[in-house]
Amino acid sequence: MKQGGSRTTGITRELKAGFPLISIVMVTWNAGKHFRQAIESIINQGYPNKEIIVIDGGSNDNTLDIVSEYASEIDYWISEPDKGIYDAMNKGIELCSGDWIGFKNADDWYVPGTFSVLADRISTNPVVDLWYGNSYSVIQEEPLKVAPFYTSHQNLGRNFGVDHRCSFVRAEFHKNFLFNLHYRLAADLDVFWRLKNSGAIFKHTGEFMAYKRFGGASDGASIYWEAFRINRIQMGLFFAIRAVLEGRLRFMVLKTGNSILKFMLGDKAYHRFKSRKIKD
Repeated sequence: MKQGGSRTTGITRELKAGFPLISIVMVTWNAGKHFRQAIESIINQGYPNKEIIVIDGGSNDNTLDIVSEYASEIDYWISEPDKGIYDAMNKGIELCSGDWIGFKNADDWYVPGTFSVLADRISTNPVVDLWYGNSYSVIQEEPLKVAPFYTSHQNLGRNFGVDHRCSFVRAEFHKNFLFNLHYRLAADLDVFWRLKNSGAIFKHTGEFMAYKRFGGASDGASIYWEAFRINRIQMGLFFAIRAVLEGRLRFMVLKTGNSILKFMLGDKAYHRFKSRKIKD
């Protein structure tokens, strides 16, 4: 096991009164390709009260070299084998000392100003227990082109529900609702259902809060089977079946619509339309 960060040196961060402490858990494993961009998107938020916890699964690339570069900005990091991403996320939750907990995958990054938006929403609506936003799906890196990805907790269990990459949970709730390690791909859906069914209040910030890259295990077909199981346990068989049917229908409509647009506009114009940016 390796560890480091300001906590291990006895340094205590000076917090600014009136701003909630936002803890961000970064789960990494051989993430050197994009980790620098992800952590800089947290550091450069311009927000005074933030905490960075890095849980590494025993990387053997240059991830830990980059972690060491940012050691003064990281409150605590640890590198050791784990039982998967959700085990690492649970470790991070238990190590957080903030008022709110968010997660940033090592290959995604935050929109500038996200933490200030969150702090503003918290101050104006203090009864909310989970704040979340929309995200941008990265479809081309250089030059950057993105497509808007809208979310709504009203669609929880179906497509386009809450995305953990742009959500923040009140810490006292998350510490009581850890991720279920029986699920490998959709344990975040299970946590959101358990939070919602416990009475936690969800609310959308109305803002785009993160950029996300596709291509991980959760983008494959297996996640749909896990989501079905979770929906069945949390909401019953009828809901689970309806969610699958609605999800497949929505996917087919979207795919058909994209094919028609591509035919009408041509490849270049279609790509330009799909990658339009709503706002930073």
